[in-house]
Amino acid sequence: MKKIDIKVLGSGCPSCKTLYEKVLEVAKNIDSSLEVEYITDITKIVELGVMSSPVFVIDDEVITAGQIPSEDEIKDAILSKINK
Repeated sequence: MKKIDIKVLGSGCPSCKTLYEKVLEVAKNIDSSLEVEYITDITKIVELGVMSSPVFVIDDEVITAGQIPSEDEIKDAILSKINK
């Protein structure tokens, strides 16, 4: 399976943690070798040009910012990157 870089960035707030847990669960259901990085460094969020969190990123592309996508949206985003 193609290696992809999955990250959740946030301040550590409850919604950021919720997004991280959802992304982690969906990723593990797709392939147990997928890793999800949780970053709480605000400068990393700013570097992406995003002003709201949580941020869901795959291969340095912002998928969502300021919202928690559904599990289906997360799954579709991950699979579309894997299948490219």
